Amino acid sequence: MNAKDQRGFIFSLDATLAMLVVMIVMAGVVHVSSPELIYGQHGYLRLERHANDALEVMQLSGTLDNIINLLVEGENSLAEELAENELRKILPGEIQFRFLIGNESNPRLDNVYPSVENHAEWYNNFINAEDIAVATRVSRFPPENVFDSVTLYVWRGLGI
Repeated sequence: MNAKDQRGFIFSLDATLAMLVVMIVMAGVVHVSSPELIYGQHGYLRLERHANDALEVMQLSGTLDNIINLLVEGENSLAEELAENELRKILPGEIQFRFLIGNESNPRLDNVYPSVENHAEWYNNFINAEDIAVATRVSRFPPENVFDSVTLYVWRGLGI
């Protein structure tokens, strides 16, 4: 190889390496802006906002007070039905939920899911959900004026 051929070879090798670096950078930029990464960053935040907004709407509309009054009167099935219906109206269809009043070990109201039946299957979906967002409020229960938590769990998933 003479000197001119050697310089041409080095120039071609240098240009090839530069193109390789540019392609790696471009692949990184495409990967960073992919929809999966954006959902991973903002998906949980959206779920959390759905949960907080749903409880806020229930509180402002008086539905939460109606549910609590039904529980105080011993009408648990009516309270469960009212909670299910209201949450189905408020939350988008792809958002599933579990509504709970009281603590997990001794709830005042539990088994509030998007449908009346199949509570065991809904609970299984809840346990196996990837992202679960939680919103909690504290409410007063008359006549003893005891405070208890109102918790809404939401996750993305298919209905049953």
